[in-house]
Amino acid sequence: MEYMREFLKNEDRESFDNFWENSQKLVWIDWREYDEDIINYIERVIQSGELLGKNKDTDNEMGFDIFIEWKGKEYKISYPDKEGSDRDTTIKTLNKTIQPEYEIRLFMESLGNDTLAFVPLLKSEWEELEKEFGEEKINYYFSKIDDESKMFDLDMDELFEILDKRKEIKNFFEIGRASCRER
Repeated sequence: MEYMREFLKNEDRESFDNFWENSQKLVWIDWREYDEDIINYIERVIQSGELLGKNKDTDNEMGFDIFIEWKGKEYKISYPDKEGSDRDTTIKTLNKTIQPEYEIRLFMESLGNDTLAFVPLLKSEWEELEKEFGEEKINYYFSKIDDESKMFDLDMDELFEILDKRKEIKNFFEIGRASCRER
């Protein structure tokens, strides 16, 4: 969490780049990712030894089901479109499954790419970061994921609306350039 803390403390380009390039907490997920792999990527970060993603062939419209194995129990992911899986449903279901112990959040600075970054941490680690840096700052950079969350399923209008609102609040790249010009 060293790079994450450095970024949250400094909010500058160098800290951002260090976090983006070096953090072991970021899980990069491409929109074409196999859903069971997403679950296993999260396990590689949290290292619980109790999380596993599985794909099982079945006789349904998709031809398979995706399961989350967590703490010895198996949970089938129910996709709204019975003809295929989707990253948003997988991530939302996974997040609910591993709570309250862990929580996955979307790193908002990755929004707008076809590969998004997620950060899975212990719930207590998120609470610690909120105390240290403030809940508003943490939520600005790391969006909580709930049933209404759209990540990969955003249409372009929704995406640009979110990006524009974020720029109105804060654009740390501009702040960083301004402080460099002042020197």
